[in-house]
Amino acid sequence: MNARRIVLPLIVMTTAVAIWWFSPTVRDDVPVATWRLGGESDFRQPGNYERTPAGTALRLSFHAGAARHVYVLSRSDEDGTLLMFPSPDVKSDQHNPLPAGRSVLPGQRDGASLAWKTRPDIPGTTCYVVVAAAQPIAELEQLLPRLRRWTNSALTSGTMETTQPQDGEVLGKARTPWPSALLQRAAERAKLETLVNGPLHDDELLPQVWSSAFYLTEERSDQPKALEPGKPIPGVPIPITPVPAPGGGK
Repeated sequence: MNARRIVLPLIVMTTAVAIWWFSPTVRDDVPVATWRLGGESDFRQPGNYERTPAGTALRLSFHAGAARHVYVLSRSDEDGTLLMFPSPDVKSDQHNPLPAGRSVLPGQRDGASLAWKTRPDIPGTTCYVVVAAAQPIAELEQLLPRLRRWTNSALTSGTMETTQPQDGEVLGKARTPWPSALLQRAAERAKLETLVNGPLHDDELLPQVWSSAFYLTEERSDQPKALEPGKPIPGVPIPITPVPAPGGGK
């Protein structure tokens, strides 16, 4: 086997990754976001429209060369729009604006890593959007108090759950579109994307605003298990086979 045919492609790939990662453009101007599914250390990066078990831990690794205001939200037809970050009900060490460098959201509480979860018993596909900006985005700042959001302060155990806003009419209800044109643009852009982890995209209308999104399908926890051959199906009557009369029915 020719060693060059193996080593040279690896060198080229490593160099390309290093150039992308340490590029001044990526570091100083365009934020980078990487989604993480699974444990704090044994995580994986999801692909677009990937299927994952309900209740899987979800985090976001965010990197920028300067302080950025970051907004993370999700939406599905069944669940509506949920505020993930910055949620006023999540007690965490991460707050806007995120400092330059790397941050992992939703952060930590008392030294323990927090995580959102893929929503159990929510059929269909959920879209997750991350938006970053040099300054607070008025369109989103006005919207956030009216959205359902994640919390870890509702239960004494500190479990991450979802809750309703305290005041005002709830926006982003189930079976309604994104309650923000900015979020809608990010979601539409991601529908045909393959690579959903990496540098964010420039928003089409707002300067110094970047966004990206990806789609995830949660596997329902109540999926029926495969039945063994010969076993009756629950809820389905067992057909009765007629017994022929003695003498052939004559």
